[in-house]
Amino acid sequence: MRRPFLFTDAYRSAAAANCGARPEAPVAPMRQYILESVRSHTTWSLIMLIEKMATGGFEHNLTLGQRLFYGLERQACHILLRRPPPTVPGEQLLNLGCGPHIYEGWVNADDYAIKRRLREPRFRPNWRLDLTRSWACPDNHWDGIFTEHVLELCSYSQVAFALGECLRTLKPGAWLRISLPDLRKYVAAYQGGSGGEWFASFPDPALIISNLTQMHLHRSTWDATLMLRVLTELGFADAKEVSYRQGTDARLLKDGDEKIHQSFYVEARKRPH
Repeated sequence: MRRPFLFTDAYRSAAAANCGARPEAPVAPMRQYILESVRSHTTWSLIMLIEKMATGGFEHNLTLGQRLFYGLERQACHILLRRPPPTVPGEQLLNLGCGPHIYEGWVNADDYAIKRRLREPRFRPNWRLDLTRSWACPDNHWDGIFTEHVLELCSYSQVAFALGECLRTLKPGAWLRISLPDLRKYVAAYQGGSGGEWFASFPDPALIISNLTQMHLHRSTWDATLMLRVLTELGFADAKEVSYRQGTDARLLKDGDEKIHQSFYVEARKRPH
């Protein structure tokens, strides 16, 4: 099988050309264009950027086969494996979209994701659900819900549905705490604001925005203002933006310190009877 062409090949060929040597073999038109560009003005940093772009370093897409598999998996699991949440001793607190972050004494919920369970030993939720479909959970069940960097993986309509399920299943007066990637921080970093080392690690400011809108299977983009409006229109009370590990219900202050630089935090509660 022929080895795929990489941009490092273009660099090596261009280096040889600049030294007076000819490339070893004829190149296709697109590759020739790249070679001419490299010969004329490409710098080391741009070569490294181009290399990463060419190898999918700034992309996170699913193949058609993966989309079909995951779609069928979610449908089948929702039909066959949909269950009510387990009852834990004491207060019923939900960590929605837990990933590998398992809190003792909580119900730690995440997608069915059978392959992920095999791939990641730390991925051990004790409640599997599709948060974008009807939850097998009674009304007025949770004493509090915490979710961090999960809802951006859903479309806006799916987020509206999931938040509606949060409202339905929270006990009256109980709080929901949400953390999401903050569009405002990304835009500020793109415009040259101080965003910290993580934002500074991007080789070009435009890729900061790409990371938010196209990477990690993100399907919706948020700031606190938009989320507060959605929560209020859904019927939550006392919706407000809060700071990292600050809020009304101390039990829900589980914000990960690795996400401070890119996150906003909001909370809202179900209206008391």
